[in-house]
Amino acid sequence: MTRFLVRSFAIIVLSTMVYSAADDAKSTVAKINEAWLASYKAADFDGLAALYTEDAVVMSPGREPLRGREAIRNFFAEDFKYVPKRSITLKSLRVEASGTLLVDSGEYRYDGVDTKGTALHIRGDYTTVMKKTDGKWHTAIEVWNVRTPEESK
Repeated sequence: MTRFLVRSFAIIVLSTMVYSAADDAKSTVAKINEAWLASYKAADFDGLAALYTEDAVVMSPGREPLRGREAIRNFFAEDFKYVPKRSITLKSLRVEASGTLLVDSGEYRYDGVDTKGTALHIRGDYTTVMKKTDGKWHTAIEVWNVRTPEESK
């Protein structure tokens, strides 16, 4: 009977630890996403770039992969020139954690008006791999696609 109680207690403790780790991963991803959205909304390109690792790779539709903070910073700065009115929302659907890596997969919604007055409505999916280095989380790999046309009809 004592063995049964000890095993049961161990299972409960381990289960709690697993759920706690999953909750921590989701909470961490939510904070990282909030920081990204805040920098994006403020058009803080240096702040955006700082959220990525030095050797980060960003893969977006129809472009060569961006490599490194400088290229990522320049990408966002250029994008804002052509679409000065914009908003984006993220909906995290799945978070996985393993050691010093977090993976966030979800959906995004981008709405904007370009410099010609054309409305843009984009829906798509994303996957982000975050890496913990020197005690901080940064995006190491980011991939997104487009599920809907860019221009409204």
